[in-house]
Amino acid sequence: MKNILLATTALVAFAGAAAAEGHTGISFTGSANLGFNSEAGIGNAANIAADNNDGFYSDLDIVAGFAAELDNGLTAAASLNLDDLGGGTNNGTVYELSLTSATAGLYYGDTSFAAENVWAGAGSMDQDGFSEADGEEAIRGEITFGDISAQVSYLLANGAGTRNVANDLNQLSLGVSATVGEMNIVVAYQEESGEAAAFYGGDVTNNEVFGMSVGTTFGGADVRLAYAETGADNSTGLSVSYPVGDITLNASYSSESAGDDNWDLGATYASGPLSFTANTDESDDLGIQGS
Repeated sequence: MKNILLATTALVAFAGAAAAEGHTGISFTGSANLGFNSEAGIGNAANIAADNNDGFYSDLDIVAGFAAELDNGLTAAASLNLDDLGGGTNNGTVYELSLTSATAGLYYGDTSFAAENVWAGAGSMDQDGFSEADGEEAIRGEITFGDISAQVSYLLANGAGTRNVANDLNQLSLGVSATVGEMNIVVAYQEESGEAAAFYGGDVTNNEVFGMSVGTTFGGADVRLAYAETGADNSTGLSVSYPVGDITLNASYSSESAGDDNWDLGATYASGPLSFTANTDESDDLGIQGS
């Protein structure tokens, strides 16, 4: 057993008063996490610098939101992450602006990327490393046609607000999800970043990544088959999730063209406000989490 993760989570949410005629509202939401992670290398400077949650760890996140319903059927909204205003390692963009309707939306600021939003993988696949937003400045559009939804996004600046004027729109990201009968089909793509590897940092990857997956329900089990490739390397994964009363059993296997194959086994118990998860993988890591 390489490491043990014990975590506990507390969540709180509350809303402020709405303005006249209910067209405008202000809300506050927040989360607090406290946990303990005992793993090889605890106290190691490299692990601490990489924010690997060694030993006791905690975070506090508070978001203030504002929304206004316009006369033309659109909703204008903005959110501000109060926690990030204090600076620290993730002192990037802390706000998101949006303009949405029932079938479309435009988002700007600290917003997630298209492929990140849509992609549905199968287990621990090595080659589905789509970029994940972490305080960068981005713009994203999304639209829905019946059972098909599509999103597109671009990176605009890194977490420090620095832009490359010659390449203002960077790393195109696409995601499409469609429901066909009993199947859900997902296609995701991101182009190679035009910036140096260290320009964005965080969870932004510079690679060109493509992924496609198909999921369905069979005999009460949720099954998903996925394929992803980064350059010449690829992953093919299969995941199965099966509920038994308050317990959900999970298993996945991923065949890797580069490196060892991956597998995961887990079980989650959920009843009312309580949830506990235990899992293990090919590295003999054991994780236990509760909230």
